[in-house]
Amino acid sequence: MPDKLPSLLTHNISRRNFFRGIGGFIANHWLQAALPLGGVGILGYANYETLALKEEHWDLFYSNLPASLDGKSICQLSDLHLETLRISPESITQIVTAQKPDLLVITGDIISTRTDLDKLERYLGGLTATYGKFIVMGNNDYSNLSRTLFKRFLQELKRLGWTTLLNDALFISRLNLWVIGVDDPATAHDNVDLAYQKVFSTFSPSSSPKSPSTPPFRLVLAHSTDCLDDVAKNGADLLLAGHTHGGQVRLPGLQPLITNTYLGDLGFYEGYHVINGVPLYINRGIGESLIPLRLNVPPEIAFFSLHQGNSQPRHTSR
Repeated sequence: MPDKLPSLLTHNISRRNFFRGIGGFIANHWLQAALPLGGVGILGYANYETLALKEEHWDLFYSNLPASLDGKSICQLSDLHLETLRISPESITQIVTAQKPDLLVITGDIISTRTDLDKLERYLGGLTATYGKFIVMGNNDYSNLSRTLFKRFLQELKRLGWTTLLNDALFISRLNLWVIGVDDPATAHDNVDLAYQKVFSTFSPSSSPKSPSTPPFRLVLAHSTDCLDDVAKNGADLLLAGHTHGGQVRLPGLQPLITNTYLGDLGFYEGYHVINGVPLYINRGIGESLIPLRLNVPPEIAFFSLHQGNSQPRHTSR
């Protein structure tokens, strides 16, 4: 695990604050929808920001990192919302391909309607990673598809070389790495204990003599951070999530109007944090929901380089 970060980024959170801010939930939606009416200039800038795709690069250090993961990289995409996405598939592919990631993950909300199924190959077919491509579902992936079309969705992802993890895990022995996928918490599809079942059955105390001398790295994927309590109970070296869009609309100096997570209500809606002992990254996503605008919250693709050591995380933005 990385060394303890400054107190601002290391917190113990309980569920007692889960419902904080719910009273203003509907009002916040109205505020977000009404914001562009404040002026043509704001509207134009918010429209521009939907195309201002940023690269967020993180170097993360672990004293017990398996040697096989030293220097390896993970690319995270999230919240594509293909129905309204204006960023071209070529732009996304170019950024990802240039970094040659070892692992590629998408943390949910790929599609918003059934017509998005026809866009999957253009956006996801050209993306590659050395050790695999993994996807977990988000609330939008479930909301507008029949069971039949959802099956077709999963089949198309498989055809394009993606591994879907619906409360499931996969061990990559060459990397001494578990990729653990938690199904969407926002629609109550999450079952963290089930997602970890293979992890504990394979590397239980009774089988420890056969286990690697260095414990496997546990990379956990989830659309929303609302599963954090259970993930912390089971243990994780890095949890990647999305869902908040970083608030999507943020007035200067103010908190976002909407985050739709209990951690978001507490001020944790984007970026890297260590909470309840879990290194956590909340991706701002690529697309938009409710309204096809962003304000002071540019879309992002995140890259994580893993290193042995005890240094603090390092971050650059491009």
